[in-house]
Amino acid sequence: MKLDETTAKKVFVASAGAAIFVSGALIGALAPPVNGALVRAAKEIGDIRRNFLAYAGLRPIGHLEPFRREIFNAVQVNKAFAQPGVTLVTGLFGDRLAARLYDIDGEVIHEWPNNFFDIFERGKKYKFDALLHGDHLYPNGDLLVSIDGRGLARVNACGDVIWKSMVRSHHSIDIDDDGYIWTPHSPKLYDDKRLAEEPVRIDRLIKIDPDTGEIVEKIELAEILLRDRTESIIKGNRVRPSDVFHLNDVEILKKHMAEAFPMFSPGDIMLSSRNINLTIVLDGKTRDIKWRRIGPAHGQHDPDFQPNGEISIFDNRIAGEAERGNNFLGNAGGSRIIAIRPDRFGYRTIYESDERNAFYSAYRGKHQMLENGNVLITESEGGRIFEATANGDIAWMLVNKYDENTVGWLMSATRYPVSYASIGAACAER
Repeated sequence: MKLDETTAKKVFVASAGAAIFVSGALIGALAPPVNGALVRAAKEIGDIRRNFLAYAGLRPIGHLEPFRREIFNAVQVNKAFAQPGVTLVTGLFGDRLAARLYDIDGEVIHEWPNNFFDIFERGKKYKFDALLHGDHLYPNGDLLVSIDGRGLARVNACGDVIWKSMVRSHHSIDIDDDGYIWTPHSPKLYDDKRLAEEPVRIDRLIKIDPDTGEIVEKIELAEILLRDRTESIIKGNRVRPSDVFHLNDVEILKKHMAEAFPMFSPGDIMLSSRNINLTIVLDGKTRDIKWRRIGPAHGQHDPDFQPNGEISIFDNRIAGEAERGNNFLGNAGGSRIIAIRPDRFGYRTIYESDERNAFYSAYRGKHQMLENGNVLITESEGGRIFEATANGDIAWMLVNKYDENTVGWLMSATRYPVSYASIGAACAER
């Protein structure tokens, strides 16, 4: 008997819920108290209820959002103002977690054959239980990807796995001047009253060998705060014990950029905390805190050093869900790209929503300042990439439709030189 989607959902949730309930009851009978087990069971039921189609292997529901048809269809695009090059895009394409290269006409010129849902099987609850969050493309076509909470993998242009490493990386990847890979690392539990009255999980940072994927250094942020006596950074905000910082970006100050930041040195480490709205710079040698600022972004992502001495930031401005009732802008008017300077207070807005183009991603999101002055923006939850000029016109746009009513998350977009268009050419002959 074929079931419709609603009936299938009820049967699936009821069956899973019954199994979890029975398991919880057995735990309670055999090993009281069971508060912790019941809480975990409730979370599992909630996750199954939200993602029942994904658990059933039918639809990657956790990577999909409503198609913002009226907004996107109204955008006027003039590709004559686009920065030349090819664009690496990662995200959900069909039912695959994948990476593609697009040309300026929006045509796919290369796709890595890997389905990154399958790159790390251990720890998966269901077929679509993975998130590609962080990437880097080498000139030879090698691609680095970070699968949130699991690890890093390096594959060549033809999809052969060079190495993969379960280092529990997440959110972002950066490459320093010596070629080492930097990425946030899974939080560690600290039971230290100097940090908080209750045990808290605080992110770490790791440095990776690019040839092997092995960890060569691990940096404990909690130890830096205690050594610097700046644990007030945590105490001055609403503490989320299970995810104090939510570290979502690391960037190393490169030699060619250092002159624009006389207060810093090549090799200094910039970090971003979503939950504390914090941008912080560590000394590249001593790992001491050199500079920090809370705000003006809210729920921020992707701070980048810029050659004019600014730090540009994707300011999510988290304020509710994107819904038709708020024109898919949340409750604060949408997201924006802003810039701050380490040598002064204040900030300026680089790009924000207007009548020509509304954009909002409550969570996730990336940006790249381009050589011609444009900004390339990844509106992850909108399933869209767009390039905006300095005066707000749209020069390039890609909408990642999954079906007629939904889009798939796009996790990042990076514009590379035209020379990268030849990546993968040799793979066609294999």
